[in-house]
Amino acid sequence: MSVDALLSNRNASQIFLFLGRRRARADRVIKGCRLKPGDAAKLLDRMVRGGILDQKKGTYGIDWERFLPIFLRQAMNIYAVAMPWKFIPKYLEKGEEDFIDAACAQAERELARVKVKLAANDLFFKVVQSYFAILVTEMAGPQDYMEDLRVSDAIDEFEYALLKILPMMRRQKRDTKPAKELFRLLSDWHRQVQGYDTPTGSALRAAFTEHGLV
Repeated sequence: MSVDALLSNRNASQIFLFLGRRRARADRVIKGCRLKPGDAAKLLDRMVRGGILDQKKGTYGIDWERFLPIFLRQAMNIYAVAMPWKFIPKYLEKGEEDFIDAACAQAERELARVKVKLAANDLFFKVVQSYFAILVTEMAGPQDYMEDLRVSDAIDEFEYALLKILPMMRRQKRDTKPAKELFRLLSDWHRQVQGYDTPTGSALRAAFTEHGLV
């Protein structure tokens, strides 16, 4: 089972969220997630091999250092699609024949650089940890919602939430180097996502404009 499949798997997600509270032995995971021992053992092994969990002294926990790059890869859905458009004008001005390929290649390099910087940012690391800890322990949602929540859904929500949260980041809280760098990195992410339109989004914007609402 691939890492992406594990993140969208109901039982694997339950294990991840259960371990978001604390490290636990396999028997506690089985009991807490109400899984069959054989199924739990297979998923735990696959999640360790996939870089989602680690196993130390008989206990399992989230391997945050290896999970963070996985989180970033999945969280940057719109950003990854929008990024080439940032570079297309530059290559058009240069008269580049394969301007789309050139823009996509630079976008790929830029995304790799951003992911490395975000993964190395201590503040971002803590934000991601807190996100899942709060989701598990403090979320006021119906029990069946939590039971059906997939880790992949929680990751996907990050990019949409960023559009609302970034403008709320307080200037006085950006007084440390990690905070300033994080704000800069997230600002570009926010700008690219906000400026990108899918065909359906573009059509909806045009419809509102046509009737004088935008």
